[in-house]
Amino acid sequence: PTTTVPTTSVPSTSPSVRSPHPTYDYSAYCEDASVCDYISQMSTAKERKKACGELKWREAEPTAEETCPIACGNLKCYKFTQACKDFETGNFTVLNTTQKCDWFDFYRKEEKEKNVEKSIVPWICLSAAVPMNSSNVALDYSYLAQDRCQESCKNPACTCGDRTFPFWTEGYDDTDDTMSIIDTDAARERNCKDLYNMTTSERDTVCELDIRGVTAQLSKPTNDIPAIIKVNYMCPKACGNRLECFCTDSTDMIPTPNRFHVERQCHWARNWSADKLAEFCDESIEPYFARACAITCKNPRCDEHDSTYSLELFGNVVSTTCRQIYEYSKSGLLGKGEEYVRLMCGAMDYGKMLFTYELCPVAF
Repeated sequence: PTTTVPTTSVPSTSPSVRSPHPTYDYSAYCEDASVCDYISQMSTAKERKKACGELKWREAEPTAEETCPIACGNLKCYKFTQACKDFETGNFTVLNTTQKCDWFDFYRKEEKEKNVEKSIVPWICLSAAVPMNSSNVALDYSYLAQDRCQESCKNPACTCGDRTFPFWTEGYDDTDDTMSIIDTDAARERNCKDLYNMTTSERDTVCELDIRGVTAQLSKPTNDIPAIIKVNYMCPKACGNRLECFCTDSTDMIPTPNRFHVERQCHWARNWSADKLAEFCDESIEPYFARACAITCKNPRCDEHDSTYSLELFGNVVSTTCRQIYEYSKSGLLGKGEEYVRLMCGAMDYGKMLFTYELCPVAF
């Protein structure tokens, strides 16, 4: 494989062949046995590492990482792409070039060795990828490269998901405005969902806390796992420290426990009055909805941020990204760039029920 700049082709939005829609089953199942709690409550990393090392089992029994995957740092719980995998094993065509998922790490390594300032991998990942084993190759634009290569492309649908399992941090007293530490030996079990109901200052403080897992050994030059894992790594959407994670609307049911409907979806708000929308987008009233539906709520942090998620358009027959639309708007290749941008601009994302111009404010 080479990293030469590919040319751009314009997909048709005429009746198309549709591949089975990609799923993003990103959540790794991680659960510590009750015997593991004492490890997470130890005050120093040295003590926790020693305890995991001393956790002896009979030969037929699981290892410490399997019994205490959270406390003792099982890789499956802490991967940047979580449980997502590359489901495409063969070749496919992107931007008129042949590609394969496992080539992307080679590209990154080669670019790093050559001190390439701007990697080509994001451009490839955010572009349409058509199969090479189909008689209707020219018609199948329902996948992007990042859909076929969810792990290799670091698809945001995988990397932005809040972890669904609990983890431990040091304990803080959040009953007043000072957010003072309770005790150097104290520990608290936390869950990403709890962050949505915190005040901004409280959440910002908690998101910067180190987790109490034995994880330093997981960080490698070839992955995106930090040497010191903080809450904001475990809960990127809830913490909102990465705009690509915060600036989107969740497609899940959003808890609104104090309402007649105890949960609802972001797109239900499309036809609400301005007053009702303002109420639900007020973090002091509906903290979960306001943060989970950042685009619907027109959060100002997202005014100049284009989504990096795959956009599923025209009944999920065509997929594109803000980056791909932007490239076409600049190029006008073969006289079709303007037509492509016009078609994409007025389309609605199939999953989020948002128009592309809402998700791509910069591209348009």
